[in-house]
Amino acid sequence: MNRQQRRKEEKNKSAQLAFRKKLIDAINIHQNKHYVQAKNAYEKLYRINPNDYDLVRHIGILHQDMGEYEEAYNKFLYAIKINPNGFEAINNLGTIHVLNKNDTLALKCFERSNAIKRDYIPTINNLAGIYHRLQNAELALKYAKNAFSLQKNNIFTINQYAKALIINNSIDEGISLLEELCKNNPERLDFKANLATAFKEIGDFKKSKKIIDEVFPKNFKRLDFFAPFASDKENTLSTDQLEYYKNQLDNESLPIDDKVLISHALFEYFRNKKIYVKSGEFLNLFNALQYSRKEFEIEKDIKFFDLLKTIFSSQLSFEINKPSKVKPIFICGMPRSGTTLCEQILSSHSKVKGGGELSDLSRFLGFDHIIQPDEQSLEKFNKNIQDKSFLNTVRKNYFDKILSLNDKKAEYVTDKLPHNFILIGIIKLIFPEAKIIYCKRDPIDNCFSLYTHKFVENSHQYSYDQKKLAEYYHLHSNLMNFWLEEFNDGIYVLDNEELVKDQEVVSKSLVAFCDLKWEEQCLDFHKTRRQVRTASIHQVRQPMNNKSIGAWKNYDQFLGKLITTLKAK
Repeated sequence: MNRQQRRKEEKNKSAQLAFRKKLIDAINIHQNKHYVQAKNAYEKLYRINPNDYDLVRHIGILHQDMGEYEEAYNKFLYAIKINPNGFEAINNLGTIHVLNKNDTLALKCFERSNAIKRDYIPTINNLAGIYHRLQNAELALKYAKNAFSLQKNNIFTINQYAKALIINNSIDEGISLLEELCKNNPERLDFKANLATAFKEIGDFKKSKKIIDEVFPKNFKRLDFFAPFASDKENTLSTDQLEYYKNQLDNESLPIDDKVLISHALFEYFRNKKIYVKSGEFLNLFNALQYSRKEFEIEKDIKFFDLLKTIFSSQLSFEINKPSKVKPIFICGMPRSGTTLCEQILSSHSKVKGGGELSDLSRFLGFDHIIQPDEQSLEKFNKNIQDKSFLNTVRKNYFDKILSLNDKKAEYVTDKLPHNFILIGIIKLIFPEAKIIYCKRDPIDNCFSLYTHKFVENSHQYSYDQKKLAEYYHLHSNLMNFWLEEFNDGIYVLDNEELVKDQEVVSKSLVAFCDLKWEEQCLDFHKTRRQVRTASIHQVRQPMNNKSIGAWKNYDQFLGKLITTLKAK
C-alpha cells in the first residue's frame, strides 16, 4: 500500500468515526424525545450515507415514536434490505405489525429475529408479549423466563416475566414482582395498570380499585385507567372527564382502537348508572366501530358445519395407542353461556385442575382459526380425519399439553374454550375418556351478553352485528342438536337458568357426571383463588345470582335486529 492509499484509508476511517459519533449524538437527542431535532440530525446523516443500516433503522424508530407507522414500516424494510440478517430491524418490523393488529406477521418477524440472535432481549420480550396476548400461557412464560434469566434488572423484562407468571397461576410470585417494580418505579403508570389488572384477575377487587382510584383523577386522559375507573359501579366521572372522552370520539385522528375502548367504557358507565338510553347509544356505537374492522362471512362456517355433519353421520373408528394419565373435561358452548362459571365450580374440586381456554386442540388439528376456517384448512381437515396416525399424534400432543398444566396432579384437567362445541365429534372420536359439558343459556340473554362484550382483537367478529350474531347463534344451535342426537347421553347439558335456580342440585349433578365424589367447596366456587381472564371475571367472584337473567330488557329498543332474527327461526 502506497502513501496515497494509506492517506485515503485513514481519511475514510476518520470520516466513518465522525459519522458514527454524529449518529450516536443524534440517537441521544432522539432518546431524550427531542424529535424535531433528531429528525434534522438524521436527515443530514442520511444525505451523507443513505445505506447505513443503523441510521436507517433509527430513522424508522423515530417515525414509529412519532406515530408515522407507514414511514417506519418502509424504513425497517429498507434496513433489512441493507442487512438481511439485521435482527434488530426485523424485530422492529414485528412491532409495526403488532401496532397494525397483525399478530401473525408480527410473530413471524419475532421468530425470525430470534432465530438469528437468540439472546436479543427486545425480541424475546416481544415473543413473550405476543404469546401473552394470544393467551398461550406456556410459551409466554417460556420466553419471559428466558429474558429474565438473561437480564434480571431490566424493568421491561421484569414486567413481562411477572405477567407471564400470573397467567401460569404462579400468582404470588408474579404479583410480588409487580409490586416491587411499582415501588421502585412510581412514575411508571403502565406497571401500576398491570398490577391493578392482576389483582382484578385473581378476584382482589379492593386492591385493584385502590390503585385505579389513586391514579385516575390526576391522569384521567390515560385510557388504561379510564376504562376500569368508568366500569366501576362506585365511581362517578366529572363533567370535564365525560366531555373530554365524548369529544375524543369525534376526533378524526384518534385511532379506532381508542374509540372502541372509550365507547365501550361509556356504555358500561351509563349502564352502571342505569341511564339506559345513553348506555344503549354507546353500546351500538361500540359495536359499529368493532364491526367496521372486518365483516363476518357466515358462509364459511355454514360450509364447515355441513362438512362436520357429513363426516360424523358415518361411523368412524379409532384405536388408542396409549391410555391417558389424566382425563380432560371439555366445557363448551357459545361464549357467555356460563362456561367460566362451570369451570370455576369444577376447578374448586380437589381432583380437578382448571386449564382455562386452551386453543391447542384446533391448532393440532391444523386450524389457524376455528371460526371462519379457510378453504385450505377444510380440505386438509377432511383428509386428516381419515388418517389414524395423524389422529394419534393429535391425541398425544393434546395430552402432553394438559399434563404440563396439571401442577396439582389432579385426575381431570378442564378445557373451557367455548368454540370446542364445533369439535365435539372429533373429541368423542379421539378422546373417548373425556367428559363433555355443553353450557346453554337463554338465546336473547346469551346474545345480548355477547353484544356487550369487547373481545380480543379479531375474535368473535359475528358478535358485533346483531343480525350476524343471531344467525351464528342459530347455526351453533343446529350443530349442537346434531351432536346431541349423535351422542345421546354422552354430553352433559348445563342449563344456566336451572343452575341459578337450584345451584346445589345442579352442581351435584354436574360433579357426578364427571365421576367425582361431591365436595362442598364446589358451592363456594367464588372463593377459589385462580386467575380468571375471561369476560365473566366479576360473576365468578360472587356467589350465585340471577342479575344477568333478562338484563337485555333494559335495552330492547336498541336490539331490534337481534330479537327479530332470533325469533325468526
